[in-house]
Amino acid sequence: MERIYKALLFCAAFIVLLSCSDDDTPTVTPDPSDPTLIQAANDAGLTTLVAAVQAVPGLAQELLGADAITVFAPTNEAFVNALATFNAGNLDELVAAIGGVENLETVLGFHVVPAVAFAADLNPANTFTTLSGQTIDVNVSGGNVTVTDALGNTANVVTADVAIDNGVVHVINRVLIPELVIPDPDLVTAATNAGLTTLLAAVTAVDGLADELLGAEAITVFAPTNEAFEAALEEFNAANLDQLVARIGGINNLETVLGFHVVPAVAFAADLESTNTFPTLSGQEITVNSSAEGVTVTDAAGNTYNVVTADVAIENGVVHVIDGVLLPELTLPDLVEAATAAELNLLLDAVTAAGLGEALLGAEAITVFGPTDEAFADLLTALELGSLEELIATLGADAVTKVLQFHVVPAVAFSFDLAEGSQMVPTLAGEELTVTRTGSEVTVTDFAGNTYNVVAADVAIENGVVHVIEGVLLPDLE
Repeated sequence: MERIYKALLFCAAFIVLLSCSDDDTPTVTPDPSDPTLIQAANDAGLTTLVAAVQAVPGLAQELLGADAITVFAPTNEAFVNALATFNAGNLDELVAAIGGVENLETVLGFHVVPAVAFAADLNPANTFTTLSGQTIDVNVSGGNVTVTDALGNTANVVTADVAIDNGVVHVINRVLIPELVIPDPDLVTAATNAGLTTLLAAVTAVDGLADELLGAEAITVFAPTNEAFEAALEEFNAANLDQLVARIGGINNLETVLGFHVVPAVAFAADLESTNTFPTLSGQEITVNSSAEGVTVTDAAGNTYNVVTADVAIENGVVHVIDGVLLPELTLPDLVEAATAAELNLLLDAVTAAGLGEALLGAEAITVFGPTDEAFADLLTALELGSLEELIATLGADAVTKVLQFHVVPAVAFSFDLAEGSQMVPTLAGEELTVTRTGSEVTVTDFAGNTYNVVAADVAIENGVVHVIEGVLLPDLE
């Protein structure tokens, strides 16, 4: 605003001398009874121009209060064409595409000369300095007036000499483009522009990761397409991102996967050697190869994917769009580690006492319904027993082993793998459990008809999954 204000105060006399000969000094002066610029623009249906002016704080007031202005005002159709040129769907997207409100101010100022120049005042060739500080060329030939911008594009004046109270408006059929310094977008904006919506959803799912990447000093991102994520979902038998996160072991492993796509340095395609090994934010390395056929990236599992769009510059680095999701080495806890983390201490004690630990750890595929410590405490209370040892002594070792095996299904079943409604599932005890899924809620019913809720589902372990339940399941102990 300060730049425009100074231009209005100090440039008017200079512009008139520069653009007109002594014999052609404008003879028409502004008439205070004429409409204001905003009124004239609205009367002429230049609604997009008015919206653009109002999008720059204070600009409308500055123009309305200027001593003398000539405005080359684009039609709505001209703005529509400008939207298409910048691949924007609306004015807000156009502002983003040209680098923000400051650049919008530059564009709008490029359409305003701080002096009054009616068509009759123009020489055949005129060069005006605009409020943006850049010049436009205005030419008159055979009664037609044209305006040429910084890119060499020419606009025609389609309606000349619309008098306003502090100058004149000439309606033109093109948005004039000055020289603009358009900053590179940030990572989120670049990913949005490229339609990488699943990647954005994944990054957003990890608290603080987006801010970490936006604030990084220098990054190279190998960004999977939505189709790449669809292929990963299919590979992991997941219907959506949430299910994929569950199968790979939770948010921490998702962060590892995403970090595996980010190199903490800037590497445009031209910077690559034929073979490159880069450390990533996950702490693991990826291999990047470059040849005449293109650039490929190989992950920890040996999968190789293609860079389908290279060198998307961002404000702190570069993005290369790839056609696959890169997989690092991922670590899942074993049953003991998962139960320890979930504080299922009495379950662990019972498994140890029954000598089942090695069998469960070595099983090929298991689903464990793991009772909480409170669930064991409730069982002890119901049986009027004071400890796990008393439980084992009362029921007998074989019965306790059967109880524990009744909590283990010899297959992997995440909650979302279950059919809606009730189903009977086999257990290691040789008896079946009734498992019921209602939407996202899961319950388990034992031999005696006791039904307990799953209070924490889908804890992935290296050979299956654990669901934490609020009660101890009892098989037929007769």
